Amino acid sequence: MTGKLSATHAILIGFILGAAGFITWSALRASTSLNNLVVVAPAAAIIGLLAIGIVIATLLKPAPEPEKDGGDTRSIWGDIVLLLGFAVFCFSLTTVGFDVATFLFVWAGVLMSGSKGTWQPPLFSAIFTLFLVKGFGSLFPYPMLTLVL
Repeated sequence: MTGKLSATHAILIGFILGAAGFITWSALRASTSLNNLVVVAPAAAIIGLLAIGIVIATLLKPAPEPEKDGGDTRSIWGDIVLLLGFAVFCFSLTTVGFDVATFLFVWAGVLMSGSKGTWQPPLFSAIFTLFLVKGFGSLFPYPMLTLVL
């Protein structure tokens, strides 16, 4: 028996695809110049391919055995905590800066994903933050509030 795509995941994927489609449509309506589409078009293509890959992988994997003791509640609380962490990340962008907020959010996300190492999570978070801040800084002409970088 193959896996089943839950309704909430299908709705989330549909929402993400709809938002990406709307942003792409809006960018194309504004201008079809390369400067306008340099970020939007590749991001839309990547989002579309990832969504297709997620759906196919979910439908092809074996269906999990149903748990009798409500084992899904831990997963739900982990998702809620990560979502609340993202809200804190968004609000802290202007308070502590893009670099520090990104570093802390990625570090917390790696720890929540089950990393047991002591030095790998902060190292990964620092490298990811460096590439993200420098990459966005070179792509977008307006300055971002940063504390360290």
